[in-house]
Amino acid sequence: MIGRFFLFLTVLHTFISANAVAEELKPAFTLFIPMRDGKKLPTDLYLPYPEAKNLPCILLRSPAGKEAPHWKPFTAMAKAGYAIAIQDTRSALDLEGKTVPFMTDGWGKLQDGYDTVEWLAQSPYTNGKIGTWGSSALGITELLLAPSHPPHLVCQYMMMSAASLYHHGLFPGGQLLKNQVEGWLGLYAHDTGVLNYVCNRPFYNEFWHQLNTVAVADQVKVPGLHIGGWYDTFLQGTIDAYLSRQINGGEGAKGKQKLVIGPWTHYWPLSQELGDYQVPPHAMTPPYDISAKTWFDYYLKGENNSIEKLPPVIYYVMGPFDGELSKGNQWKTAKQWPIPSEKRSFYLTPDHSLQTKVAKEGKLSYTYDPNKVTETKGGRNLFLKSGPVDLKEIEKRADTLVFTTPILTEDVEVTGNLFADLYFHTDQADTDLILYVSDLYPDGRSLLITEGGYRLATNHKNCLQGPVKIRVDLAATSMVFAKGHAIRLIISSSNYPKYEINTNCGLFNTYLHQAAAAKNSILTGENYPSQLILPIVEIK
Repeated sequence: MIGRFFLFLTVLHTFISANAVAEELKPAFTLFIPMRDGKKLPTDLYLPYPEAKNLPCILLRSPAGKEAPHWKPFTAMAKAGYAIAIQDTRSALDLEGKTVPFMTDGWGKLQDGYDTVEWLAQSPYTNGKIGTWGSSALGITELLLAPSHPPHLVCQYMMMSAASLYHHGLFPGGQLLKNQVEGWLGLYAHDTGVLNYVCNRPFYNEFWHQLNTVAVADQVKVPGLHIGGWYDTFLQGTIDAYLSRQINGGEGAKGKQKLVIGPWTHYWPLSQELGDYQVPPHAMTPPYDISAKTWFDYYLKGENNSIEKLPPVIYYVMGPFDGELSKGNQWKTAKQWPIPSEKRSFYLTPDHSLQTKVAKEGKLSYTYDPNKVTETKGGRNLFLKSGPVDLKEIEKRADTLVFTTPILTEDVEVTGNLFADLYFHTDQADTDLILYVSDLYPDGRSLLITEGGYRLATNHKNCLQGPVKIRVDLAATSMVFAKGHAIRLIISSSNYPKYEINTNCGLFNTYLHQAAAAKNSILTGENYPSQLILPIVEIK
C-alpha cells in the first residue's frame, strides 16, 4: 500500500500545460545550498537549456529525496521557461532514518525553506521570483516555509497537505493514526526511536505548536492555491490552511487564497478509485483551469490568464455513487468557505432513530472489548482503502449503536463541517468514540460519507463520575442525500488499524496494553440532548 502513496505523483502532467514536454529531464547540475548552521542541502536544478539564467523558479522540497521518481514529471515545467529546483530535506539525507521530518522546515531557530528561497533568489539562475509546489509531504514543507516569510517567495501551490501535523496528520481527535503514522515514518524516518518519540507525545504542546501553520497564518504574505479531496486523509488540513490564510493571513495572503475540493482520495489524479466505486469522469477535474502552469505563469511571469478569474472556492457536491439521479454529483463555486447553511440538529432517540425534535430520555449502552476491535473500512486514509465503503457489516456488531433518519422525501444537501454532541458515560478510565455518517440506500447499502473520532484521555475528559458532553468533529463533506435514502449515524469505539487500539486503562496503561472491557453509554432526552448537527444547504 505504501507504494500507492508515491504512484499518484507520477501523473503530474495533469497540472502541466498540454504544450509542456512530458519527458523526464536530467538536472543541469546539483547545487549544495548552505543553511544558516552550515548544513548543505543537495538541490537538483532543471533548466530549459543548459545555459539558461535569470528565470522564474519553482522549488520543491522533498523529505523522500530529490532522486525519488515520483516528483520527476514536474521537471517538464522547465520547458515552459522555469528553473525547477528539487531539494533533499534533512530527513532525506539521514540514511539511518533517525531525523524527525519537518523539524527544520518552518519558522524556528533553523529555517531551511527560508534559506533555500533566499539563496536561489540571489543566484544567477533565477530572476528573484520563487514559487513553491508540493503535494502531501512536499506540500507540508511548503506550508511550514511560508510563515518564515522569505522576501523573494511570491506564491505557493499546495495539494493534499496537513496544515498542522498534530491535528491533521498524527493525532486528530487526540487519537493516534496508527497505520498512517507508522507507514509515514517508515518512509521518512524509519528508525523506531523516531516513531516512539512522536507517538509518546499525544498531547498538543509547544513541540506540536512549532508544526502548526494555522497558528501563525498572520505571518504568511503570499497567495496560495489549495487542492484537497473529500476522502483525502489531509482534507481538514487543506481547508484549515486555506481558511487561516484567507481570513487571518498577512498582507499579500489575506483574501488571495483559492480552495478546490473534489470527490477524490489522496491518490488523485492517478487513481479513479473511490472506495467501492469510481470517480465520475466529469468529476476527475473541475471545469476550470487549476493547472500549476497557469498559476505560476500568472504570479511568476505576470501573464494575464484565467487564474485571475478563479472563484475563491470550487467544490464538488457528491451524490449517489451508483449514478442514481439526484441534485448532487456536480461542481459548484462559492465566495467563501464554509458556504451559507442551516445548522440542523438531528436528535438521537432510544428507538435508534434521528429526529428533528428532542426525544424522550433514554440510555443506550454497548460493551467495547479491546480484544475484539472493529476493522477499518474506507474513509479518509493514506495507506488503507479510502472512500465510500458499505458499513453494514460494522452495523451488525453488538458493540455498535446505529441511528437513522426517516426516509427522505426530497433531496437533502449537506455541505460544510459536521459535528455530533453526545452525552457520554463509560465505566473505565479511558475509551474512544468512533463515529461514522453514512448514506443509507433503499437496498440496504450504508455507504460511508464522513467520520470522526475522540479519545477521552487526551481531551481531559473523565466520565467515571457521570455523563459528560463531548463534541466529536466529523470533518467536512459535500453530499446530496437523495430522495428515498436516509442519513445514518453509527457509533462504536474502535477503528483498527486506522487508529491505535484504546485498552481503556488510561493514557499510559494504553501503551502497556493492559486491556479492559468498557461499558459505554449514550444518553438522550431533554437533559441529555445527544445530537448530530448537519449543515443543510438550500438546493436551488
